[in-house]
Amino acid sequence: MADSSILPMFPLNTIILPGEVRTLHIFEPRYKQLIKDCIENEANFGIPFVRKDGKLDVYGTEVKISKIVKSYPEGEKDIIVEGVLPFLMQEYKPSLKPKLYGAANIERFLESTISDRKELFELLSIFLLKVKKRNVKVEDLTGVSIYTVANLFDITNEERLDLIAERELNLKENIIINKLKLFIQIHKAEQQTKGHFLLN
Repeated sequence: MADSSILPMFPLNTIILPGEVRTLHIFEPRYKQLIKDCIENEANFGIPFVRKDGKLDVYGTEVKISKIVKSYPEGEKDIIVEGVLPFLMQEYKPSLKPKLYGAANIERFLESTISDRKELFELLSIFLLKVKKRNVKVEDLTGVSIYTVANLFDITNEERLDLIAERELNLKENIIINKLKLFIQIHKAEQQTKGHFLLN
Protein backbone atom coordinates (compact mmCIF):
# COMPACT_ATOMS: atom_id res chain seq x y z
CA MET A 1 0.00 0.00 0.00
CA ALA A 2 1.04 3.61 -0.53
CA ASP A 3 -0.10 7.05 0.50
CA SER A 4 0.65 10.20 -1.52
CA SER A 5 0.98 13.76 -0.28
CA ILE A 6 3.20 16.86 -0.32
CA LEU A 7 5.93 17.08 2.30
CA PRO A 8 8.49 19.83 3.06
CA MET A 9 12.03 18.61 2.43
CA PHE A 10 15.29 18.84 4.39
CA PRO A 11 17.89 17.04 2.22
CA LEU A 12 20.80 15.48 4.13
CA ASN A 13 23.76 13.21 3.33
CA THR A 14 22.42 10.58 5.71
CA ILE A 15 19.52 8.14 5.88
CA ILE A 16 17.40 8.07 9.03
CA LEU A 17 15.61 4.75 9.41
CA PRO A 18 12.04 4.47 10.72
CA GLY A 19 12.18 4.35 14.52
CA GLU A 20 15.67 5.84 14.60
CA VAL A 21 16.26 8.95 16.72
CA ARG A 22 18.71 11.67 15.67
CA THR A 23 19.68 15.15 16.86
CA LEU A 24 19.83 17.85 14.18
CA HIS A 25 21.32 21.33 14.42
CA ILE A 26 19.22 23.74 12.37
CA PHE A 27 21.07 26.86 11.24
CA GLU A 28 20.34 27.66 7.56
CA PRO A 29 17.59 30.32 7.11
CA ARG A 30 15.45 28.05 4.88
CA TYR A 31 15.54 25.18 7.36
CA LYS A 32 14.97 27.45 10.35
CA GLN A 33 11.81 28.50 8.51
CA LEU A 34 10.91 24.88 7.73
CA ILE A 35 11.28 23.76 11.35
CA LYS A 36 9.35 26.81 12.59
CA ASP A 37 6.47 25.98 10.23
CA CYS A 38 6.50 22.28 11.19
CA ILE A 39 6.42 23.11 14.91
CA GLU A 40 3.59 25.63 14.50
CA ASN A 41 1.52 23.24 12.35
CA GLU A 42 2.52 20.03 14.19
CA ALA A 43 3.68 18.72 10.81
CA ASN A 44 6.33 16.25 9.75
CA PHE A 45 9.02 16.79 7.12
CA GLY A 46 11.05 14.61 4.80
CA ILE A 47 14.77 13.88 4.71
CA PRO A 48 15.75 12.73 1.22
CA PHE A 49 19.24 11.30 0.82
CA VAL A 50 21.97 13.44 -0.77
CA ARG A 51 24.48 11.13 -2.45
CA LYS A 52 28.27 11.59 -2.35
CA ASP A 53 28.15 13.19 -5.81
CA GLY A 54 25.76 15.82 -4.47
CA LYS A 55 22.73 14.49 -6.33
CA LEU A 56 19.43 14.08 -4.53
CA ASP A 57 18.15 10.53 -4.35
CA VAL A 58 14.45 9.81 -4.85
CA TYR A 59 14.27 7.88 -1.57
CA GLY A 60 14.17 9.23 1.95
CA THR A 61 12.39 9.06 5.29
CA GLU A 62 9.58 11.12 6.75
CA VAL A 63 10.48 12.29 10.26
CA LYS A 64 8.62 13.89 13.15
CA ILE A 65 10.01 16.41 15.62
CA SER A 66 10.14 14.71 19.03
CA LYS A 67 11.77 17.46 21.07
CA ILE A 68 13.32 20.90 20.85
CA VAL A 69 16.58 20.53 22.78
CA LYS A 70 17.79 24.12 22.51
CA SER A 71 16.76 27.39 20.86
CA TYR A 72 19.36 30.05 20.05
CA PRO A 73 18.87 33.86 19.89
CA GLU A 74 19.36 33.94 16.09
CA GLY A 75 16.69 31.30 15.52
CA GLU A 76 18.97 28.28 15.31
CA LYS A 77 17.72 25.13 17.02
CA ASP A 78 18.87 21.72 18.19
CA ILE A 79 16.02 19.29 17.68
CA ILE A 80 15.46 15.57 18.11
CA VAL A 81 13.68 13.83 15.25
CA GLU A 82 12.39 10.29 14.85
CA GLY A 83 12.04 8.38 11.58
CA VAL A 84 8.45 7.55 10.66
CA LEU A 85 8.09 6.03 7.17
CA PRO A 86 10.18 5.65 4.01
CA PHE A 87 9.04 7.51 0.91
CA LEU A 88 9.65 7.82 -2.81
CA MET A 89 9.81 11.36 -4.20
CA GLN A 90 7.71 11.75 -7.32
CA GLU A 91 8.44 15.45 -7.93
CA TYR A 92 10.83 17.72 -6.03
CA LYS A 93 10.79 21.52 -6.01
CA PRO A 94 13.91 23.12 -4.42
CA SER A 95 11.89 26.17 -3.43
CA LEU A 96 8.21 26.18 -2.50
CA LYS A 97 7.63 29.92 -2.98
CA PRO A 98 7.01 32.09 -1.03
CA LYS A 99 8.78 29.70 1.37
CA LEU A 100 12.55 29.39 1.31
CA TYR A 101 12.58 25.61 1.64
CA GLY A 102 11.67 22.95 -0.88
CA ALA A 103 8.96 20.33 -0.96
CA ALA A 104 8.07 17.20 -2.87
CA ASN A 105 5.15 15.07 -3.89
CA ILE A 106 5.87 11.79 -2.15
CA GLU A 107 4.60 8.25 -2.03
CA ARG A 108 4.81 6.88 1.52
CA PHE A 109 5.44 3.16 1.97
CA LEU A 110 2.69 1.74 4.16
CA GLU A 111 4.58 -1.51 4.53
CA SER A 112 4.64 -4.51 6.81
CA THR A 113 7.98 -4.50 8.65
CA ILE A 114 7.36 -7.04 11.44
CA SER A 115 9.64 -10.03 11.00
CA ASP A 116 9.28 -13.54 12.40
CA ARG A 117 12.15 -15.03 10.39
CA LYS A 118 14.00 -17.40 12.70
CA GLU A 119 17.33 -17.26 10.85
CA LEU A 120 17.46 -13.49 11.23
CA PHE A 121 16.88 -13.52 14.97
CA GLU A 122 19.23 -16.45 15.57
CA LEU A 123 21.99 -14.46 13.85
CA LEU A 124 21.03 -11.32 15.77
CA SER A 125 21.24 -13.24 19.05
CA ILE A 126 24.73 -14.47 18.12
CA PHE A 127 25.77 -10.95 17.05
CA LEU A 128 24.53 -9.38 20.30
CA LEU A 129 26.31 -12.03 22.39
CA LYS A 130 29.63 -12.13 20.50
CA VAL A 131 29.99 -8.49 19.48
CA LYS A 132 27.89 -6.50 21.96
CA LYS A 133 28.30 -8.85 24.95
CA ARG A 134 24.53 -8.91 25.44
CA ASN A 135 22.83 -12.23 26.12
CA VAL A 136 19.39 -12.01 24.50
CA LYS A 137 17.25 -15.07 23.78
CA VAL A 138 15.94 -15.59 20.25
CA GLU A 139 12.33 -15.73 21.47
CA ASP A 140 12.75 -12.28 23.02
CA LEU A 141 13.76 -10.84 19.66
CA THR A 142 11.18 -12.23 17.26
CA GLY A 143 8.16 -10.26 16.11
CA VAL A 144 9.86 -6.86 15.94
CA SER A 145 10.27 -4.41 13.06
CA ILE A 146 13.11 -5.02 10.63
CA TYR A 147 14.07 -1.38 11.20
CA THR A 148 14.34 -1.94 14.95
CA VAL A 149 16.81 -4.72 14.17
CA ALA A 150 18.75 -2.53 11.73
CA ASN A 151 19.05 0.21 14.35
CA LEU A 152 20.92 -2.20 16.66
CA PHE A 153 24.10 -2.09 14.60
CA ASP A 154 26.01 0.14 12.21
CA ILE A 155 25.22 0.01 8.51
CA THR A 156 26.32 2.41 5.80
CA ASN A 157 24.06 5.03 4.23
CA GLU A 158 24.06 2.98 1.02
CA GLU A 159 22.86 -0.09 2.95
CA ARG A 160 20.24 2.05 4.70
CA LEU A 161 19.11 3.30 1.31
CA ASP A 162 18.81 -0.28 0.00
CA LEU A 163 16.76 -1.16 3.07
CA ILE A 164 14.18 1.62 2.75
CA ALA A 165 13.99 1.34 -1.05
CA GLU A 166 13.19 -2.37 -0.96
CA ARG A 167 9.42 -3.01 -0.84
CA GLU A 168 9.44 -6.75 -0.02
CA LEU A 169 9.89 -7.72 3.64
CA ASN A 170 11.75 -10.94 2.82
CA LEU A 171 14.27 -8.98 0.75
CA LYS A 172 14.73 -6.45 3.56
CA GLU A 173 15.35 -9.43 5.85
CA ASN A 174 17.96 -10.75 3.41
CA ILE A 175 19.85 -7.43 3.56
CA ILE A 176 20.00 -7.60 7.36
CA ILE A 177 20.84 -11.32 7.43
CA ASN A 178 23.78 -10.83 5.06
CA LYS A 179 25.05 -7.90 7.11
CA LEU A 180 24.79 -9.86 10.37
CA LYS A 181 26.68 -12.78 8.82
CA LEU A 182 29.42 -10.39 7.73
CA PHE A 183 29.66 -8.78 11.19
CA ILE A 184 29.90 -12.20 12.85
CA GLN A 185 32.56 -13.41 10.38
CA ILE A 186 34.65 -10.26 10.88
CA HIS A 187 34.40 -10.59 14.67
CA LYS A 188 35.40 -14.26 14.49
CA ALA A 189 38.40 -13.44 12.28
CA GLU A 190 39.47 -10.65 14.65
CA GLN A 191 39.29 -13.00 17.64
CA GLN A 192 41.30 -15.68 15.81
CA THR A 193 43.94 -13.11 14.84
CA LYS A 194 44.11 -11.84 18.41
CA GLY A 195 44.54 -15.40 19.69
CA HIS A 196 47.26 -16.08 17.11
CA PHE A 197 49.28 -13.09 18.23
CA LEU A 198 48.92 -14.08 21.87
CA LEU A 199 50.29 -17.55 21.14
CA ASN A 200 53.38 -16.10 19.50
